[in-house]
Amino acid sequence: MKRIVASVFIMIVLLTGCKDDAAHNKAATGPSSSAPPAETSHTLIARYNQLLVEGYKTTNMTRLQEVATAELAEKAYYHMAAIGEGKSRLVSELKKIDFADTDCSKPAKCSVVTRELWDFGYADILTGKRSNEVKDYQYDVRYLLENRQGSWMITDISATGEERKELPTWGKMFRKQ
Repeated sequence: MKRIVASVFIMIVLLTGCKDDAAHNKAATGPSSSAPPAETSHTLIARYNQLLVEGYKTTNMTRLQEVATAELAEKAYYHMAAIGEGKSRLVSELKKIDFADTDCSKPAKCSVVTRELWDFGYADILTGKRSNEVKDYQYDVRYLLENRQGSWMITDISATGEERKELPTWGKMFRKQ
């Protein structure tokens, strides 16, 4: 059961966003076409996280397709909808992101590994009351990016995180206990 809860949390964290103002401002302007692939990939990852935050707030994940494949945007949409069925919204804050490894040695491809520190929880859609909050959750995320017809985009995301006792159960998250 702990592994299921940890796996669910990792999926949740993958679909949350970044609150780093510097990354937000840089990502909002978009990467320079002359920027090195490593810099471009870091900017896209920051933008992806920003768009996820906005997507959860507006219940619209369509804009993720600016920086990610339609399949990744669809996964985010389904996750957001599942949480919404529980009458909640995911709220999160990326407290720290370190770009641990960036490999752009293959033509038109980059692999970026980040180490991220998050706070997250859920807010009732009607009242805004927060519940099931977790502080300082650390995990590693691997982003794969490709240059497709002159535009870089995120094509795959995978994460591993630490197992934590305070992670809520599905029943608790959806008020079924």
